[in-house]
Amino acid sequence: MCGIAGLWRMDTPNDADALSIQRMADALVHRGPDDSGYLCANARRRTASVQDAPQAGSGADLFLASRRLAILDLSEAGRQPLANEAGDIFVVFNGAIHNHLALRRELEALGHVFRSHTDTEVIVHAYEVWGEACANRFNGMWAYAIWDARASRLVLSRDRFGMKPLYISRPNGVFAFASEVKALVAGFATRPTPDAEMLARYVAHGTAPTHRRTMFESIEALPAAHNLVITSAGAVESRYWDYTPHGQGGDTRQPDARFRELLDDATALRLTADVPVGILLSGGLDSSAITMLASRHLDGAPMHLFTSVFPGFWGDESRYARVVADRTGLPLQFVEYDPTSFVEDLGRVVWHMDGLPLSAQVLPRWTLLGTAAQSVKVVLEGQGADELLAGYPWSHARPYIRDELTHLRPSNAASSLRRVWDAADIASRGRPARFLARSAWTALHREPPVDAFEHLLSRDTAALFGSADLPRQRRSPFPGHLNAALWADHRRAILPHLLHFGDAISMAHSVESRLPFLDHRLVEFVFDLPFTEKFRGSQSKYLLRRALADDLPPAILNRRTKVGFETPLRRWLKRSFANVRTVVESPEARGRGLLDTAAVSHLLAGFERGHDARRDRAIFRLLAMELWFGAFVDGHPPKARLP
Repeated sequence: MCGIAGLWRMDTPNDADALSIQRMADALVHRGPDDSGYLCANARRRTASVQDAPQAGSGADLFLASRRLAILDLSEAGRQPLANEAGDIFVVFNGAIHNHLALRRELEALGHVFRSHTDTEVIVHAYEVWGEACANRFNGMWAYAIWDARASRLVLSRDRFGMKPLYISRPNGVFAFASEVKALVAGFATRPTPDAEMLARYVAHGTAPTHRRTMFESIEALPAAHNLVITSAGAVESRYWDYTPHGQGGDTRQPDARFRELLDDATALRLTADVPVGILLSGGLDSSAITMLASRHLDGAPMHLFTSVFPGFWGDESRYARVVADRTGLPLQFVEYDPTSFVEDLGRVVWHMDGLPLSAQVLPRWTLLGTAAQSVKVVLEGQGADELLAGYPWSHARPYIRDELTHLRPSNAASSLRRVWDAADIASRGRPARFLARSAWTALHREPPVDAFEHLLSRDTAALFGSADLPRQRRSPFPGHLNAALWADHRRAILPHLLHFGDAISMAHSVESRLPFLDHRLVEFVFDLPFTEKFRGSQSKYLLRRALADDLPPAILNRRTKVGFETPLRRWLKRSFANVRTVVESPEARGRGLLDTAAVSHLLAGFERGHDARRDRAIFRLLAMELWFGAFVDGHPPKARLP
């Protein structure tokens, strides 16, 4: 786990590039506080050397940089950039290849010699055997850059689901990349241009860029599951994996047995580390499942559990986390977010995200990871399960009900209609008739999103927002309404944002977050299954509940309520309202021209009077956006402060 960066000037070498790559690496020190290293190469001469620091005047036209967070093989042998035996292929790598031991054995059998016990070195030798198609062999999360000095080609790759970030820009004839936008900004000492359309969509509907776009016009993300090969002749981008049926749904074994086998193996693989490992335990079904499975693979190794708590708030789940901790016998630490520095904390989160959060759950996560970092360097968590297994009843019940009604037959009418009613009941928390009526109305009439705040935009910004073309949406390759909804959530709608802030906040604290539910074998298997394995009547995550029925405590297994990591945002805003208002109505904010200042003032006044709970989310977005402007456009990043 590291921060990586690189640049390639394809015309005449420039001595200033050595300083640029140094600044880029320095901006990523939080991602890799343990070590650093650089590759200095000349593409034309096909020369390359690994150095402690880049040297101006070396004649190098290509630089790679690594800031290392040592997780496997803590010795000097694990230092990056790391080369093959011949010293003509090099890699810098951010992430974890969880099947590296199996791949190492396979590569050693082919004659490859390893000098370290890292997963990084597996990438180099895998590339020698399979070329850029080696990405298909990896089980894990990654963003890596390989410099092939023999062929003068730079190969970039990002994991299947975009767990690890990789950003690209082309300033002044240079191809540059980095793990974070701020590294690109630091390297070339230029202020990025905001993408006004993305900012408008964030304010109006709480959406964030996914796939390729960022909040900056001149900086893009390499899409998940893509390779990018750069040569002097140009760039070729290709997708190496996609969400398509993989033929696993017809497994002869029971789906629940196969699911448990895959999840157990995914969890065991992600426990491999030469540093302490912990688990972020919310008390929900997903993280509880990971905790129960992990506890059986510890072999005496210490394991700490960390849980966010919100005393006095209805969304507090600490009592469920305690049930799981008691069952496993693992020590549990409760962590409460202190909103005393609410505005400053949000500014730090925005800075590390290089973007804008959609909800206030980023703040307790900030404190949770900061606390975990005091005793562990790796955490496991249950991210990715909701989007895979239909974990949002309020959202996934509607497509599930449509599937049930589509498959309604005289022979199954009674049981199917009973399941429809139960699904509506759990989705509406006890108002099934109203939910069904509302669902029917929504199917016939297009309604604006619940959190629509277009009236906060200025006239010019609203015109831009209204005329902007959205990218064409692909059709789901999976049959049925529920599977299509899950595919959209997993690929574009929800999961990419969760992965973005999850990585940014964990790496801000120099902690590696691992996600068993995003093992690609598990994802492929579950997407191949019919909708009835994911949602059935009153049971969301039906397959998970069945598969772990003998593992989970009844209090967890039989839960029917989904909290969704709610936070007491209104309480926090009220406590810090004077500071919030100062930022949101500052002269700088008013002068940007993006917002209708009268509408913003009306919004704030209404919140102060206690009107309309939806105002909480709108104010949160306005605050986050102005803090983002201050950090990236005005050039005033927040001071680092870890809890």
